[in-house]
Amino acid sequence: MQSHPLHPWQQVTAGSGLVLHAPLTVRADPDALRREFDALDAATGDEGRQFRAGDGSWSSITLIEEGLGPDSNRAIGKPTPALGLMPAARTLLEGLGCRILSCYVHRQEPGGLLRWHFDSAGLHQPEARLIVPVIAPPGAVTWIGDSPAAYPAGTLWAGDFTFPHQVENAPGEQRIVLLVDVVSDGPARSLAPPDLYGQLALRGVLGEQAVNSFLANRESVTA
Repeated sequence: MQSHPLHPWQQVTAGSGLVLHAPLTVRADPDALRREFDALDAATGDEGRQFRAGDGSWSSITLIEEGLGPDSNRAIGKPTPALGLMPAARTLLEGLGCRILSCYVHRQEPGGLLRWHFDSAGLHQPEARLIVPVIAPPGAVTWIGDSPAAYPAGTLWAGDFTFPHQVENAPGEQRIVLLVDVVSDGPARSLAPPDLYGQLALRGVLGEQAVNSFLANRESVTA
């Protein structure tokens, strides 16, 4: 958990009242997902994983792979054989009612740190990322701006990842989540409170300020 004062880019949203993350209306069975993950993990060798960090602290298994449609727009993703080993995950994804672009099982090592970065995912953007915690160790947290997100296993949530964010895991246990990228349309937005994708003018202004501050100051920090 962050123990130092807020970074300059975090201070941009402090006191603004802007909602940067929120739980969704859908819940999952974390015990079923954990059993399925354990089976998938045992059946998947290193060749079946993608490593997102050079030190191996982050790795993923693709459940739904990205694809390109004939009009050059991203189309609905293609299920992989790995999804067949996670029937509860398949049922959950189908029940969302969203147009799913991709889905990955992400593993973060105990004590792993995915340092500050930003991207284009948000429910006010063309694409959004939904998070399904499967194993959520105490002390694991995702900082989005000045706001810490630490949802328990089985509680789906989404965030505005256009703001700089950092993912921290506590020592002692791995952190497992499903990362589900979806088209940000009516069905996807209906899963979240409107405050998460509303206040567009304020969200845009503060988002730009936060990103500019991050780019100007990131070399001076290590965590």
